[in-house]
Amino acid sequence: MDIAAERAYPTPFANSPLLPLLLFSLATQRNAPRPVNVFREEYDYIIVGAGSAGTTLAARLSEEPCVSVLLLEAGTDKIPLLNEIPAIGRNFWFTNLDWQFKTVPQKHTGEALVNRQMIWPSGKGLGGSSILNAMLFIRGNRKNYDDWAAQGAAGWSFKDVWPYFIKMEDNRNAEYLLNGYHGMGGPLTVEKPKYQAEVKSPILEAAQKLGFKIVDSNAAHQTGFNELQATYRNQQRCSTAKAYLVPAENRTNLDIVAGAHVRKIILHKRRAMGVQFDFRNTTCEVKARREVIMSAGTTNTAQLLMLSGIGPREHLEKFRIPVVVDLPVGNNFQDHCAAILPFTLGPGIPTVKQKLTNPQNIQEFIHHRRGPLAAAEFISTLAFLNSLPVSPDVDFPDYQIYFAEIPKDVPEQQIGLKPEIYKAAFGPYENSPMLACISQHLQPRSRGTVRLKSTNPYDSPAIDPNYFENPEDLRVIVEGMKTCQKIMMCDPMQKVGAKPFETVFPGCEQFFGNEDLYFTCLARGAVITLSHQVGTAKMGDPRDPTTVVDPLLRVKGIEGLRVVDASVMPIVPSGNTNVPTIMVAEKAADVIKQSIQCQSYKHHSYNPYESYSDINPLFNPWEGHF
Repeated sequence: MDIAAERAYPTPFANSPLLPLLLFSLATQRNAPRPVNVFREEYDYIIVGAGSAGTTLAARLSEEPCVSVLLLEAGTDKIPLLNEIPAIGRNFWFTNLDWQFKTVPQKHTGEALVNRQMIWPSGKGLGGSSILNAMLFIRGNRKNYDDWAAQGAAGWSFKDVWPYFIKMEDNRNAEYLLNGYHGMGGPLTVEKPKYQAEVKSPILEAAQKLGFKIVDSNAAHQTGFNELQATYRNQQRCSTAKAYLVPAENRTNLDIVAGAHVRKIILHKRRAMGVQFDFRNTTCEVKARREVIMSAGTTNTAQLLMLSGIGPREHLEKFRIPVVVDLPVGNNFQDHCAAILPFTLGPGIPTVKQKLTNPQNIQEFIHHRRGPLAAAEFISTLAFLNSLPVSPDVDFPDYQIYFAEIPKDVPEQQIGLKPEIYKAAFGPYENSPMLACISQHLQPRSRGTVRLKSTNPYDSPAIDPNYFENPEDLRVIVEGMKTCQKIMMCDPMQKVGAKPFETVFPGCEQFFGNEDLYFTCLARGAVITLSHQVGTAKMGDPRDPTTVVDPLLRVKGIEGLRVVDASVMPIVPSGNTNVPTIMVAEKAADVIKQSIQCQSYKHHSYNPYESYSDINPLFNPWEGHF
C-alpha cells in the first residue's frame, strides 16, 4: 500500500487523517492482477487492449489450457485503491488512468466550449474504461440487437446475445433475481448502491405523479424510471480487471503485460503475424500463431488498424501508409451526447464536496459500506423515455435522463466550458448544492469519424463525433431537457428546495423564457459525452461495403485478425455501453473457442436458464420486451 502514491491523485481524501484506514478497508479486494515483465516470443493469441472487452476475452480464452494468451495494455497495472470508491470515478480524469483525448472542433455544437472541443475521457490501465465509468448496469434495448442482425450481423439478435448477458452477471439483490431477467454466479458483480440521496425519493415521487412507471430497465420493459444497479462488489467498484483477470492471474497460459504501447499489427501477405509494441523503452515484436485480436476500444482500435495499413485507401495514402486492405475503418462512428440542465438545492443539503470530506461519511463507508462514498458518481436515478407519443406496446425509448448531484469541478473543469461562461452561469452557485439533470439521446442519427493525425502511434487520433449533424438528435435532447424541467418543478421537489438556476447562459439571453428555444441554445452551446462510442469497425455482412468485420468479428481481407470491442457494434445500444461491450467479448470468446480443441476439452453448451427452473418456471425471455 503506497499512501504517497494514493495522495498524489486529486481526490477529496488526499489530506484526510482517515486515509490510511480507508485504504486498508479497500485493500480487502484486489482490483488488478499481477502483470509479468518477461514474455515469450510467440503466443497462440495476442489481445491488444485490456479494457472491458480485452480483459473478458483474455480470461475466457485462457480457460482453454492448450492455448497461450498474451494481453497487452498501454496503461498502468497499478490502479489506485481509491479508484475502488464508487463516488469519485471522475476524480481520475486527466490522470495517468485517462487517455486525455479531445475531439476536433465541433461544427454543430460547442459554441460555449474552449476551441469548440469536447473533453473525451477514456480509461487507460488494466480494466480500461471500467476504471473510469459510472458503473451503471444497463444492457440496452432488445430491438438494438435485433436491428444488428437485420442489418447483416447474423447471430447477434437479442435471442443470440441474451445468454451472454446472463452468463457475465452475478446479481446480489434478491428482488432482481426473482424477476427472472438476471444471472448469478458470473464474474461481474452487480448491486444497488447503498446511498439514498435526499433528492432520490422526491424525484421518483414526482415521476409517478407525472404518470411515469418505476421499472427494472434490464427486465421486461426498458421504458420508465429506474432504481439503478451498478457493477459493484460489496459497494466497491467491480472493474473487468477485478471481475475477470484477478481470478485468472495464476494461469500459466496467460501473460498480462502493462505499459505496452502497441505501434502496429505485423502483417505479411494479408495475414496478421503478430504485433510491434514499446515496452520499457524497447521496441518489441511478438508473433501470434493463431490470431491477433484488437480490443483497444472504438478510438484506439481504429487508429491501430489504420497505422497497420487497414483503412480507407485515400486517407492512408495521405500519410504514405502502404494500403494492405481498403476498408471503411473509422467510419460509422456513433456516440450518445447529452446536455446538462442545472438546478440548485435547498441550503440544508450538503454539497458533494462536503459529503465526501465529512469524517462521519468516510467512517460510515469504511465500517458499513454505505453513504455518499457508495454513490454511483452521485447519480440518484435515471430514466428511459420517449420524445414522441407511441403506442403502449412499443418499448423503444429514444432518450435517457440522469439525475446527479455534481460538484463545481464538473462544469468548471470537465465539460470544457470557456472560463467566462462558467463564471457567468455557474459561478454564483459554485458553493451551493447542485443537481444536474442530464438529457441524452439514445438513437443518434448523426455519424462521425476517427482519423489519423499522423503516423506517430503516440499522437491521439482526430476524433470527430459530428454531433447534431442530423438536427433530429438535437430535438430529442431538448425533449429530454423539457422532461427534466417538469420533474424538477413538480411539487415533491420542493421538499429539497430544487430551483432552476436564475443565471442565464451567455449567448442564450434572447431565448430566455421560451423553453424550446432556450434549451436548444444550451445544447448548441455545450454537450458532454457519456463515453458510449461505438461503430468504427462495423460488424455485418462481409458483402456490405460499409462493414469492417464479419459476424465472426474477423477483419475482412486479413487472415488471423479479429476485432472484439465496442467498435464492432453496428448501432449503438440504447443505454450505457460497458455491459454490452462485455457481452460482445463473452460471445466472441465462445466463437473463437469453436476452433480450439484441447484433448481435455469437453464442450458444454451454456444454458443460462437452468438456474431459473425453481425461481420462475414460467419465465420465457422471448416474450414481452427487454
